[in-house]
Amino acid sequence: MIKADIRHFTGGIRKILGSLLLLFISLTLSRSQDGPQRVFMYLDYFQSENGQYLLAEVKYRVEGEFTQLSDVAINFYLNTDTSQIKLGTVITGLNGKARFELNEDNLIRNVDGSAKFESIFEGNEGFSQATKDVTTKRVNLSLEGETEDSINTLTVSGIELINGEEIEVSETDISIFVKRTYSDLPIAEGTLEDGSFSTEFPEDLPGDDSGNLWIIARIIDHDDYGTVETRKQLAWGIPVSHVQEAGTRELWTRDAPLWIIMSVTLAFTAAWFHYFLSISKLFKIRKL
Repeated sequence: MIKADIRHFTGGIRKILGSLLLLFISLTLSRSQDGPQRVFMYLDYFQSENGQYLLAEVKYRVEGEFTQLSDVAINFYLNTDTSQIKLGTVITGLNGKARFELNEDNLIRNVDGSAKFESIFEGNEGFSQATKDVTTKRVNLSLEGETEDSINTLTVSGIELINGEEIEVSETDISIFVKRTYSDLPIAEGTLEDGSFSTEFPEDLPGDDSGNLWIIARIIDHDDYGTVETRKQLAWGIPVSHVQEAGTRELWTRDAPLWIIMSVTLAFTAAWFHYFLSISKLFKIRKL
């Protein structure tokens, strides 16, 4: 009897605790739904021989999936030891990104050559405020090619700029690419030591009509430098004509090869033959 009472009492406690847990979860969900949606912000720094810029991106989560936050204002700032200087405001596009071009003449850098940038989304009724900062240094990359004994050698040089003084970049990963239509083709990887990195360039890459290739040297997402790249055009490729000859039938041309046309025609003919054959047999079965 006592054991039965204990089991009954324990079961009641479990039901009460379960009800309280469900109530807590429902209150938590209702509060989260009533408040502004949480916003995730990302900030990256890019530099090349054409200049430097900041790229901010804002997203929010819907049912476990990220969605870009478009048509909102992102404010960009330069933070110093004593002040916060507003650089400008950019509206995000459909991809949730806002790009701000930097002018080196308007930047105040620290003694070590670094500068701290910050992007801020002020938030609104539907979305919460979000901020992100990044500290970077200025680097110049250069790319040179040399051919000796039919061997093409590519050399990348990196110089860090600190208050007008040039310091060789060391212990920094560098990647080499060749520009292609859809994505850059990786060629080599290495490390800048004492300001330079050299690698042998392959001889079997197709280029344009004159064999020209756009070669890219890139430091990717470095803690101090962000993403840095430089590019140079060299005639180290195999000349390839990209002009389509009249009457040419290839997979990538407007006119399909004859064997594809014949294969598709035979497939459709066989399908329609069996279709009409089935219909004729149904009529014969009906007359029986």
